[in-house]
Amino acid sequence: MAAAGEASTTVLRFFSFIGAGVICTKAINMYLNYERKQEAAAAAEAAAITAAASPPTTAIVAADASPASTVAAAKP
Repeated sequence: MAAAGEASTTVLRFFSFIGAGVICTKAINMYLNYERKQEAAAAAEAAAITAAASPPTTAIVAADASPASTVAAAKP
């Protein structure tokens, strides 16, 4: 038969092991989140530098025919 003290130390060790696992998982997730934020900031900075370095582009849009000429062309 097991002594009364053994069960309590076994449970205590079990919960300590579980607690250490939770703490380590939390720390790993925090570090990975930190790395993701650093990469996102670096990518945003690189995009800003690229946007600032490239010349501005302008789009030329063809103008539609004026409504008056369209109406005149439609009349027989």
